[in-house]
Amino acid sequence: MTVASGAGAYHDTVSQGVEPRPSRLSREERREHLLDVAAQLILDKGIEAVTMEGVAAAAGVSKGLGYAYFSNSNTLLRALLEREVGKLNRRIAAAFGRETDFEGRLRATIHAWFDHVAEHGILMGRLLEATRNDGPHVEARNAYNRFNEQWWADLAERELGVPNGRGQIATAIILAGLQGVVRRWTECDDSREELEEVFMRVAMGGMRNLQED
Repeated sequence: MTVASGAGAYHDTVSQGVEPRPSRLSREERREHLLDVAAQLILDKGIEAVTMEGVAAAAGVSKGLGYAYFSNSNTLLRALLEREVGKLNRRIAAAFGRETDFEGRLRATIHAWFDHVAEHGILMGRLLEATRNDGPHVEARNAYNRFNEQWWADLAERELGVPNGRGQIATAIILAGLQGVVRRWTECDDSREELEEVFMRVAMGGMRNLQED
């Protein structure tokens, strides 16, 4: 999953700033605050600003406190990415639950992706780039992608009569294409509505073309 960054088509709500938090926080609140601070550092100064010392200083806590929550800056970045991906998945699930067929669910997924990029695209893009070669993250991402491809392939087989093997390949292409269409939006300033509609026609036309005779 790759999200382009730096385009004027979207903003990031985190960029409003993170205020220092009081010292009396629960363990979970403290962890979340450290993640918020790291996110703000990424937006303001880039990934390289996220060091354990830098996050602690920006959060207004002792230098060693961060190590009670994260073993190093890589695990902190991984945790932040997992949190952002979780937000995206919850957004998709909420939109997804209102639909009952393959086409409606795919359209809801695309719409949720665009909404998330509009709000968090810069942060997601920088996190994904920073963790691109991170072994544990790569393994988890690949497993997640295979799960999604199989799930959509099963749905296409039940509803559209697409053979499962072809459905997995088609789904992989569609999901990769979604990344491309979002990048097109951020880089070329095309209409979001037009991009979503063209993508749906291409995706559904391709799936229907794979139906068993």
